[in-house]
Amino acid sequence: MFALENWYVAARTEEIDSQPLGRKLLNRDVVLFRSENGELHALGAMCAHRGADLSKGQVIGKSIQCPWHGWQYDGTGRCDAIPSIGKCGKIPNGARVPSYPVHESQGYVYIWMQPDTSPTWRPPEHDFFEARYHVKTPVRFQRGSFINTVEAASDDSHVYLTHAKTIGVGAPSALAPVVDVMTTDDGRAVEGKMIWPAERKRRFTGFNAWYQRHLLGLGEDSNTHDRTYRMELSGLVIHTYRKADGNEFIVYAATTPADETTNWFFTGTIDTNPNRSLIGNFLYWLNRDRAAKVFDEDEEMIASTLTHDLPGGHPRPISVNADSMGLAFRRMYGKQVEAEGGTPAWPVAAG
Repeated sequence: MFALENWYVAARTEEIDSQPLGRKLLNRDVVLFRSENGELHALGAMCAHRGADLSKGQVIGKSIQCPWHGWQYDGTGRCDAIPSIGKCGKIPNGARVPSYPVHESQGYVYIWMQPDTSPTWRPPEHDFFEARYHVKTPVRFQRGSFINTVEAASDDSHVYLTHAKTIGVGAPSALAPVVDVMTTDDGRAVEGKMIWPAERKRRFTGFNAWYQRHLLGLGEDSNTHDRTYRMELSGLVIHTYRKADGNEFIVYAATTPADETTNWFFTGTIDTNPNRSLIGNFLYWLNRDRAAKVFDEDEEMIASTLTHDLPGGHPRPISVNADSMGLAFRRMYGKQVEAEGGTPAWPVAAG
């Protein structure tokens, strides 16, 4: 169902400190921890002895100790100590747990979900993650299928209805077309853009003009502002708005499936202007609460499709131009699943 030979966001760097972090990822219980020298590890969270949850244990030197009988596992997943057998006892050959490759970069921890293998590539880095004004919203655990959640993050056509009480106020129902949709040469991302005709661009008015200009720094209403999209195989979706001052305003969301009906959701907003005004930064920070309401609205709609008891909510959904980014992601992700010998859980939508 899911692509395993793939990087996913497992956590934010600050979530993993001296205490282990347990997280369900792609139907697997995983424990992430740092050894006492700071090295990061990810192991299967079920102790090989009696199945206790290793995330409830503690770090001992370079290993994590099971909270039940004290078995210890090093970063490779091998059991290196069993207190109950004494110094002369022999550790069973099968006393080990899966070990997952991890990669820490730009404030995020990525996990490769094919254990005990060596990845042939790394998650791409993005300069904007290093920007001075980077506001992260709280990590969310929310309902919905993986594919619908990722597609919704790239889709602006639902904004005027789903978010009618928040960011959809005044949003147009008819959007400019998404054009130049293409898969990158490495086959691990799709990109596209929305370019609004000059006659359809709208200027801010009233208080909204003042607020949005200071928050986003855009010359016209963000609903009709040109933007680019990028969707990566990992589930990371990036919206980029080019500002009048030459810098960029960026909204991103990374979706990592916990299982078929729930996901971890990592989001943030970024302004690449290193000298933005103090009032703009204050408004930027306050906007986190508004973002939470927007995510609640999305979750309500996406989770409602789970009642259909079908993969992705539909046996074969129909797509139009506005769905081109999501459709391209669906194809790219499905191709990876097939390359691993699996069958995509979500059918490619008919056009």
